[in-house]
Amino acid sequence: MTHADSLPVYAISHAGPNQAVDETVTSDFFAKLGQKWLSLEPAPKAILVISGHWEGAEGVIRVRTSEQNQLYYDFYNFPDHMYKLQYPSKGSPQLAARVLELLGQANIPAESETKRGIDHGVWVPLLRILPKPEIPIVQMSLADLRGKSAEYAFEYHIRVGQALKQLRQENVLIVASGTAVHNLRELRTYMGTGRVAPFVKPFDDLLDHVVSIETSEEDRHKAAVHDIANSPHLTAAHPSLDHLLPFFVAFGAAGADKSKKLHSNHIVTLSESAWSFGEK
Repeated sequence: MTHADSLPVYAISHAGPNQAVDETVTSDFFAKLGQKWLSLEPAPKAILVISGHWEGAEGVIRVRTSEQNQLYYDFYNFPDHMYKLQYPSKGSPQLAARVLELLGQANIPAESETKRGIDHGVWVPLLRILPKPEIPIVQMSLADLRGKSAEYAFEYHIRVGQALKQLRQENVLIVASGTAVHNLRELRTYMGTGRVAPFVKPFDDLLDHVVSIETSEEDRHKAAVHDIANSPHLTAAHPSLDHLLPFFVAFGAAGADKSKKLHSNHIVTLSESAWSFGEK
């Protein structure tokens, strides 16, 4: 397969667990995205998802290697029916082994995981994107880098994405599932005011800017790390970095491919924006 035949990379905002059942502009977007994925050429043989809800040990990436994907209901105080939802997808031990191999070649510590199910950052959006789970799914964690600087965490996860870039030429669809702006701490402050928090649009605009920089891959990554780490809105937009880091994995896997804004929706203290890289 040539570079021209590489599958795109997607960075989506998975939104809350209620997205599994609610009819919203983002669920409508997910449905259209699924139609797009099913029409991709070549057809994806598997999907690798990086969720903002799973971190391995310090500096370690964990990869689900199971044949079947049980669900992890990693949310609380939702109606009972939410904990009865099912998404009976298959895993892909072959893809998982390939991911572990590529990360090892890049000297990125990585380990197999068989006990933890796929979390709602994976199954909730995929339930709406691909209601029939016919494509095998592998979830991969972030690395826990909470004691490190934002710059270090961003650069590390770009390296992870770069290590996995080859998968795009092996008919694997790489999907980063985070949230473009994710501040639940201030949700109540703005809830009911009819206003979107003042940090949401500026930070979302910054993400638009850094993914659209057209220069060398190295310079684009440097600019993204610098500009986002030094944004005056970073701490408000992401009190913790877990929902932002998947975007850096996508950015690394994208190389120098052009981005495309696919979706935008600002809600109180959240942004549900989504981008693709390398779409034809």
